[in-house]
Amino acid sequence: MAALGAGSAVFGATRWPGPGPQQHRIAVGAEAPLYMPTAPAAYLPGTEQQSGGPTVTSAHCVDVPILLYHYIRVNPNARDRTGFMLSVPPAAFQAQMDWLHLNGVHTVTLEQVAAALDGKQTLPPHAIVITFDDGHDDFATRAVPLLLREHFVATTFVVPGFLGTSSYMTEAQVQQVYAEGMVIGAHTVHHVNLLHPPLAQAATEIAASKQLLEQMIDAPVLDFAYPYGANSPQIVALVEHAGFRDAVATTWGWQQCTANRYTLHRLEIVGQMDLATFAMAAQVPAPPPSWRDPGPPAG
Repeated sequence: MAALGAGSAVFGATRWPGPGPQQHRIAVGAEAPLYMPTAPAAYLPGTEQQSGGPTVTSAHCVDVPILLYHYIRVNPNARDRTGFMLSVPPAAFQAQMDWLHLNGVHTVTLEQVAAALDGKQTLPPHAIVITFDDGHDDFATRAVPLLLREHFVATTFVVPGFLGTSSYMTEAQVQQVYAEGMVIGAHTVHHVNLLHPPLAQAATEIAASKQLLEQMIDAPVLDFAYPYGANSPQIVALVEHAGFRDAVATTWGWQQCTANRYTLHRLEIVGQMDLATFAMAAQVPAPPPSWRDPGPPAG
């Protein structure tokens, strides 16, 4: 496993194999995403944190879940196990968002988290950050309509070099979701594992992705996500030098601190995850066994 940043920890994680040659260009490759098939120790009865929103644990830390999605779709290839794992069906995503809404969740941006870490603002109760990696077109067509219905905001980390190709947003869709209130973040130009190329090339991938997206939406792009979660102190320094305010990794955790401002923890939401496990990750109460998602309101 490539370095994921100092002090990272994955609880009870199982690594699935990455896609083979000629498969779709999703955020897996040699470094497959992490999936937690069972609840980590932090989820066990008697050890979970009480819900009620982000708790400031020190002058420089705040507890807030940052959720990570890839696809909102029914996986089109039954043999593609990685694609299945990364694909949250639309009905499941709707149930997740409805359950968050019923529990009084307030979605916030990484800008708000950074401001809270700097002591410039207080996050609302039940604060959660929702992120999507890679800039897939189902973010625009499936996720955003549901997010808007719940009055939620999310960040999509876009790979400019993939725009307009199969399963990815077009430039017009990026501009559309930004106009609808979503946040655009950068994810390198070509979704490269930044630990592999020379540092000069890595620096170009980082900085150019920011510049291209800023030109596209005519606004600053200040949030960054490491492809495959791969980073190192040198890569983190390049991200900071490029002018990003913060960056997210793929390490499990809820406590975000100034010390890991450029390796913020995220909780990956995958296709196999039931609603009770999702609720644990989001730090909201689990639904009762009898609960069924009512779906969107009539009309």
